[in-house]
Amino acid sequence: MHDSFVISDNIVAILDAAEQEFSLGGFAGAGMKAIAARAGVSTALLHYHYGTKDRLYQEVVRRRSQAINEERMNLLDAVRMSDADAIDGVIAALVRPPLGPSGGGRAYARIFAGLIVGQERDQALVRETYDPIALRFVEAIGAAAGIGRDAAGLAYTMTLGTLISVIARDGRTERLMGRDALLTEEEIVARITRFARGGIEALERRQEERPD
Repeated sequence: MHDSFVISDNIVAILDAAEQEFSLGGFAGAGMKAIAARAGVSTALLHYHYGTKDRLYQEVVRRRSQAINEERMNLLDAVRMSDADAIDGVIAALVRPPLGPSGGGRAYARIFAGLIVGQERDQALVRETYDPIALRFVEAIGAAAGIGRDAAGLAYTMTLGTLISVIARDGRTERLMGRDALLTEEEIVARITRFARGGIEALERRQEERPD
């Protein structure tokens, strides 16, 4: 039993260290030796658990996406879809987890943002780890707002793009706003929700204006 706990602790340390290194240097700039050193383990143990940098990167994304997706679904399940403001709850359920503890802070925020615009390695991980939940949110947006699949898919994508633009919490948004203090998590969630709702309402009006 003691050995199993040691292995578990090592795995957590390795994944935490890898997350930091991939955040700082990207996939290409992160080295297995640097990851092992940051984790306080030997490179032999690192290779024993993960073999290659590709596999380690995949596991970093899978671990964090699982936490984000579980929280997203818990929040989405709590939304009463019959309420007039259900769309606010759906959007908040989408954007809150990556900004909070499940999102892993600034380290994974950089990885998360890079996944969406990354190369085939990243796109494959997005399809595996995020697309199934994304489709649930597209369905929920459509149901809450009364819009079709095409508009709901566009609304999801644009909301995610807005989230990615602020998720790094690097102060740029606040500089452009002319304020010194960083936006809090609650402020970001509230403002993205209002912004997304306005866009979704515009899509809804556009859909209603289309000729039969």
